[in-house]
Amino acid sequence: MKLTRVARKTIAAWKRHLRYISSCGGTRSSKTFSILQTFILAIVEEVNLCKPATINSVVSESIPHLRRGAIRDFKQIMETEGLWEESRWNETQSTYTWQNGSILEFFSVDNPGKVHGSARDRLFINECQNIPYEIARQLFVRTRGQIVLDYNPTHSFWLNEIIEARPNCITIHSTYKDNEFLTPEQIAEIEDNKSDSNWWKVYGEGKVGTLDGLIYEFETCDSLPEKTEMDHLVEIQGMDFGFTNDPTARVQVVADHRKKILWVRQRCYRTHMQNKHIIQDLQEDGVTKRMEIYADCAEPKSIADIQDAGFNVIPCDKDAPTKSDKLKFQLQWMQGWQLNVTKDSIDLIRELRNYVWAKDKDGNPLNEPIDKFNHCLDAMRYAVWTRFGQKAGYGQYSFSFTKSRYGHN
Repeated sequence: MKLTRVARKTIAAWKRHLRYISSCGGTRSSKTFSILQTFILAIVEEVNLCKPATINSVVSESIPHLRRGAIRDFKQIMETEGLWEESRWNETQSTYTWQNGSILEFFSVDNPGKVHGSARDRLFINECQNIPYEIARQLFVRTRGQIVLDYNPTHSFWLNEIIEARPNCITIHSTYKDNEFLTPEQIAEIEDNKSDSNWWKVYGEGKVGTLDGLIYEFETCDSLPEKTEMDHLVEIQGMDFGFTNDPTARVQVVADHRKKILWVRQRCYRTHMQNKHIIQDLQEDGVTKRMEIYADCAEPKSIADIQDAGFNVIPCDKDAPTKSDKLKFQLQWMQGWQLNVTKDSIDLIRELRNYVWAKDKDGNPLNEPIDKFNHCLDAMRYAVWTRFGQKAGYGQYSFSFTKSRYGHN
């Protein structure tokens, strides 16, 4: 197996037989991939030496998060090494069983039966900064052997304060420079962010930062409420156009405008989408022709193309009562809503955890947000502000006029 540099560090720590291995690193440092290489090698060794079967758990905040990350990496490693046998993978249970009965299972912390269930031999908590300590502690006490945890050091949390201070814990530090498989283009993309000092500290250098000034507070939920539960609920969608580097993002919003509560689900987050691809995505997603979709008004050609396909796309209203700082006004108005996001909205959640007010070179806050981590969030704001900000008397245009600006009836 061609081990990553971080995998070699992890294996060296593993052989010291300490209770905890903490893997702290910036973006694209190969933490998750490397830990999975370590687990696979340990299990394969057990199989080859005819050792008793072990139970190995990989845990994260949600199943969609695992599918996008750890499960995909696990399958890639196994297939590359010629170890993968489809019959040994249980898709329903997200478990892989080896010849000696050893199991590698993937589950999320929102599964109480697993968190409070049977014991295991080894544990890997992926991106543990997103896991409450009480849940982690329940997993710890049900683990007989070693525990590996990885995280992006966005802020100090229970791992730094409780676990890393223990004598039976070793910490591995890594950055993108430890990932020898990155392309020059990927490295350049990361290093383009050096001017953002806090981002660079956390994601570039892999050091504990303070992502202060987060714009949105939110809670996660399992699903969107059904409109039949409360007759006054309103369902709308928002869309932000992208293409090469920026994704086209679309979100589904259910709003209780009386209590100012939002439930939001990510529906699309893809780059290189032409208008025909957006139309196909809307069709495949079952979006009705009556559904109000509020899109970026700076893209009239795209809006017109999608309208011609029969969809009810409405140019968003970017106006606000103040002539200056319009975006800041809208964001502060949005902060007045209680925000709930479905757990499968991986990119939306990532944006929410990184979208902050910008700072000048001296670290002083500016009256504007950073211009990144904002694709789903812009789509959400387009929809909610245009649909409800106008009704509150804030918008410059009436709803019917906005709706017909590009010839849509």
